[in-house]
Amino acid sequence: MKKIWDTKGGKEDNSKTHQAVENYTVGVDYLLDLELLPYDIQGTIAHAKMLHKIKILNSKELSILLSGVNKIFSLWKEGKFTIDKSQEDSATAIEAYLTENYGDVGKKVHTGRSRNDQILVTTRLFSKEKLLEIKKEAESLVDALDVQIKKQGKIKMPGYTHMQRAMPSSVGMWLGSYHDSLEDDLSLLEAVLQIIDQNPLGSAAGYGENTLGLDRKFTTKELNFKRVQKNPMYCGFSRGKFENIILQGVESVMFDIGKIASDLLLFTTKEFDFFSLPDSFRTGSSIMPQKKNYDVLELIRGNIAIFNGYQHQIENVIKNLPTGYNRDFQLTKEPYIKGIRLALETIQVAILVVKNLEAKKENLEAACTPELYATDEALQLVKQGKSFREAYQEIKEKFSQRS
Repeated sequence: MKKIWDTKGGKEDNSKTHQAVENYTVGVDYLLDLELLPYDIQGTIAHAKMLHKIKILNSKELSILLSGVNKIFSLWKEGKFTIDKSQEDSATAIEAYLTENYGDVGKKVHTGRSRNDQILVTTRLFSKEKLLEIKKEAESLVDALDVQIKKQGKIKMPGYTHMQRAMPSSVGMWLGSYHDSLEDDLSLLEAVLQIIDQNPLGSAAGYGENTLGLDRKFTTKELNFKRVQKNPMYCGFSRGKFENIILQGVESVMFDIGKIASDLLLFTTKEFDFFSLPDSFRTGSSIMPQKKNYDVLELIRGNIAIFNGYQHQIENVIKNLPTGYNRDFQLTKEPYIKGIRLALETIQVAILVVKNLEAKKENLEAACTPELYATDEALQLVKQGKSFREAYQEIKEKFSQRS
C-alpha cells in the first residue's frame, strides 16, 4: 500500500522500505490504534468543523467528511473496520478510507494537521475519559471501605510493628488507614486531570501553523478541553510526559490496593485467621484436596509490580529525548494502554474484595492479648506522677516476669 508521504505517481515501489524495517518500525501500533479509533474520530470531526469555519472546506465537503467518519465509527463498532499494518496507524487508515470512498475531499481532512498532533489529541481524549473512569472506581473503593468500617469497624484487632504484635487497634482503624489514603489519592487524580485537560490539536508537527490561521479555541471547545495547550513545542514533548504523570497518579491508588492485598494474604492464613472471603473468591490445588487459595490477592500484589513496570517503561523511553518529535514516543503507547487497562481491572477487583470481606471477630479479639496494652499502663503511671522512663521500666519488668 502506498504511504501517505509518498507523492510520486506510478506504481508503488515496495523496495523503498525493507519489510523487516517496516515490521520493526510499525510494531503493534496498527492494533493499538483500533482501541483508540473512537477518540481519533472525535478529533477528526472537530478538525474538519474547524477547517470549515476557516473556509478551507465548504459546507458540502464538511458534510461528506462527517458522513464518512461516522461511517468509519459504525464499521468500527461492528468490528468491520481494520487498520492494515502497511497503514501503520489510525490516522492513515482514516484518511485512506475517506479518500477511497469519498474521493478528493478525503485528501483535505489532514490539512493543517500532523500525525503528531493527531495522536496527541487522540491519546489526550482517551486519557481524560479513562482517568475519570479510574477516579470513579477509586471513589467506589473508598465507599466500599466506608461501608465495611461502619459494619465491622468496632471489632478490636492487634496492631503490628516489626511484624510483631504491638498495640491495640481495630478493624475500623486498619481499614480507615486505606480509606483516608485513597481519599488523598483522589485529590492527586483530580490534580492530574487538571494538568492534562489541554488541547494539543493545531500544534501540527510541534511548531504550530502560521498560514491557514487554525482556530485552536474552536477545537478546544468542540472537544471539551478546558484550555488550549498554547506552546506547540510543549504539546510535542508532553507526549509521554502526560502519560507518565497519569500512571504516576494512578500508581498511588495501586500502591494502596497492593498493601491491602499484602495485609489480607497475611491475615487470611491459618496462623492468623483474622479475615476471610467467600469460596467464590478462592481457588483450589491440583494435588492438595484441602487447599483454598487466595490467588486473587496474590495476583493483585503481583500486578502492582507489572503496573509500575509500565510506568517506568514510559519514563525511561522519554526522559533523555532531545527537543522536537522523536519516533521513540511511539513506544510509550503500548505500556500506557496496558497500564490503564490493568489499573481499571485491579481497582474493580479490589472493590469486590472489600465488599465481601468478613472479619472473624472472635479470633481478632482473642489476639488482643494483655501485652498490647503495656504502653497504656505505662502512661497511666505517668499520669500518677512518675517519669515516662521509670514507668516504662516498671511495666517492662512486669511483662518480663510473665513471659
